[in-house]
Amino acid sequence: MGCSDPSRAVEAVRRFNRFYARHTGALHERLHKSSFSLTEVRILHELAQARATTAADLSRNLGLDTGYLSRLINNFHKLGLVVRRKNELDGRAHLLRITPEAKAKVDEIDLHVSAETAMLLKRLTTAEIDQLCTAMADVERLLSPGCAEGEARLRVPRAGDFGWMIERQAHLYSGERPKFSSEARTARAVAHFLAEMQASTPRIACWVAEQGEAMRVGAALLTAESESQARIELLFVEPGARRRGLGERLVAACTNFAHGARYERVICRLDEPHEELCALFVRSGFTPVMEGSKGMVWQRELQPIFVD
Repeated sequence: MGCSDPSRAVEAVRRFNRFYARHTGALHERLHKSSFSLTEVRILHELAQARATTAADLSRNLGLDTGYLSRLINNFHKLGLVVRRKNELDGRAHLLRITPEAKAKVDEIDLHVSAETAMLLKRLTTAEIDQLCTAMADVERLLSPGCAEGEARLRVPRAGDFGWMIERQAHLYSGERPKFSSEARTARAVAHFLAEMQASTPRIACWVAEQGEAMRVGAALLTAESESQARIELLFVEPGARRRGLGERLVAACTNFAHGARYERVICRLDEPHEELCALFVRSGFTPVMEGSKGMVWQRELQPIFVD
């Protein structure tokens, strides 16, 4: 379902926030009958998991006002929940450490939350849980500044990935008004690849780029153009994950596989001269070999493998 009207998009986000707050009990003043508020638990949890050691770390990680945070830390210190000591490297700051007693309380709350979450998921099937995890990862990716968290990795495709590729290609490369002809062409490319994969055709491959917890941020297919020539198809990286070398990694995975599969060259056809993709292929050692009304073809010759 599209939502091109900004006011409708704003209301959709607010509606989801209200639903999520009710569903998780985040509106409750106290959490799981403990003496801590939700914000206090988040602070103690950051310290317990060693994700923060200073007030600046906590403010950055949790997006909290420094004045409000300082009052909470002072209260934790008075209650004996947090220990402060001078930072030898920076006399203006203090290092924070959670006490064993406070950590035990946080661990107990964690157990309650995990148990309640497990009960919530019990009514869902395995496929629905996978769908939920993917949807939450997509929300995190879209609302995070530049997908900055987590190291990206390449993996083999799983069920549902190919449908996602078609959808993302349609949104990323069809302009403001999606062209169904472009989506149909992408669907045909995926259908052909799946047919080849089901037939256990050798010398083809697919990679999905994933970041964080099940956050899909890119993909690429490698198919056989001919006996001697491989073709990269449906290469893309989500806008928020670009300029971090992920496109180069996907192209390198395709090129390395093609080299190992004894292809003589790798090509990629671009219907339109996308500036970022052209720059990516130049960096990856490709050269343009054809330019015309049908678009542009980028090609890279592969060194032959000699076996004694």
